[in-house]
Amino acid sequence: MNNRFFASIRPLVSLILRRDRLRILIWTVSIGGFLGALIPLLKEYFTSGADNAVSAQMLENPAMVAIVGPVYGASNYHTGAAYGNMMLLFMAVTVAIMDIFMVARHTRQDEERGRLEMIRSLPVGRLAGLGATFIATLLTNLLVFLAGTGFMYFFMEDGMTLTGCLLFNAGLLVSGLFFAATTAVLAQVFTNNRSVISWSFALLLFLYCLRGVGDVSNETLSLISPLGLVLRTKVFVDNDWWPIVILFLITCTVAALAFILARIRDLGSGLLPERKGHAHASALLCGPGGLAMRLLRTPFIIWTLVMVILAAMYASVFGDLESFMDSNEMLKMVFGQNPDHSPTEQFVGLIIVIMSMIGTIPVLSFTFRPAAEEVRGRAENVLSKAISRTKYLTTYLVPGLLISLLTQVLMALTFWGIGSAVMGTPPSLETFLIGFLSFLPAMWVFQGVGTLLVGVLPKRTSLAYLYLGFSFIVVYMGALMNLPEWVKKFTPFGLTPQYPVDDWNFPLLLALTGVAILLTIIGYLGYNRRNIGG
Repeated sequence: MNNRFFASIRPLVSLILRRDRLRILIWTVSIGGFLGALIPLLKEYFTSGADNAVSAQMLENPAMVAIVGPVYGASNYHTGAAYGNMMLLFMAVTVAIMDIFMVARHTRQDEERGRLEMIRSLPVGRLAGLGATFIATLLTNLLVFLAGTGFMYFFMEDGMTLTGCLLFNAGLLVSGLFFAATTAVLAQVFTNNRSVISWSFALLLFLYCLRGVGDVSNETLSLISPLGLVLRTKVFVDNDWWPIVILFLITCTVAALAFILARIRDLGSGLLPERKGHAHASALLCGPGGLAMRLLRTPFIIWTLVMVILAAMYASVFGDLESFMDSNEMLKMVFGQNPDHSPTEQFVGLIIVIMSMIGTIPVLSFTFRPAAEEVRGRAENVLSKAISRTKYLTTYLVPGLLISLLTQVLMALTFWGIGSAVMGTPPSLETFLIGFLSFLPAMWVFQGVGTLLVGVLPKRTSLAYLYLGFSFIVVYMGALMNLPEWVKKFTPFGLTPQYPVDDWNFPLLLALTGVAILLTIIGYLGYNRRNIGG
């Protein structure tokens, strides 16, 4: 620590922990508490050996394998095996999101806002800021590790051991640190925080999809992805530690690369220089709409491509799904209860709602952009002109509406196109279009919630993401854990019929659209009345 590159690193670690103490507490308690509280729910669901066998085979179909990973321990499918199968990947992604935000916040964002320049004017080492970020992130992940292990051990059920609990949380630890390291590398490459976060999440989605394809058809691809590698621990079944060791070594290598890049680049710049603009601005930039389009152009394109690629990867398993269903009598009994729809159509309904919830993330991101521009001090410059707040806010809501409509249509076309190539008789294009477009009102409700937060509580926009996470849990996990139907009614995605399994309900969709409009209007009223930056 006395090395000149890491001078004064301890005070910087203390500063980061002090700044993020509330965030760290919320993440630690939320993740640890969720890991523990879910165990009794799974115990209630897995009650008898016959039911366990059916449940295990439900998860063995290609569609579910692509979502949660391969099933281990199906021959003796106890609570521990079910917990590891269904929760390890989901929680690894959650911890990765936590680390991406934390590292980006204390590297590129602090550099972009001039904080690191002020700190570096003091007797602080060149790499002390990055080193402090890594240490603070490591300490945060260790707290999550201890909380998760403690809560899981306290609620431990059949098939679960202390070793398994330690291994489960060690998988979360190393996978989270891997994405922390990759985010640190991207923070050296790009010159703004928006690009760092966008590319970090794009990498996370790519590695998730790579694992999905690998788990279904080619295990080598899964081993390339850290998310696929951590699933090879077979937690609560075989409890293999070798994937943890390999992923830790890879993480150390990526972290070392981040330090090397940080050492050779200049403060305030990135390894990829910003592209030089035109000598004269285009006519579009004369108004707030053109400015918003310019700022959102790159994330708009990236998110559109990510959603199409994700849809293509899931659609590629439809052919295997059909053959699996034909060869499994138990699953025919389980999914043959609805004679009007094939098992494939029933799985399509589940995947459509999951994809729609993922597609809501960019909608919220675009909606929250005015609040982010306030924090950066750029909104005042725009609003000081002869531009109304209503017009300014609208320029960021319209791209959110456009990307919701565009991605839903493109995903429907992708599902139908690839499904036609891998299946003998896929669902019709009309089925996919109605299925995806049915969730547009639910996505708009979330945009309305986001607009309300921007207008009334601009510093609490993360509440919308928490609500989206709740929606994902009750809709996706509800089908696996037999949650009461009334729980789903607390989210628009749970209210929306899953076409083609459920009938299309136009009055309900119209009502959700009305709710979205009402929330948006309240958000506009609040935005026009509150102080900018307050």
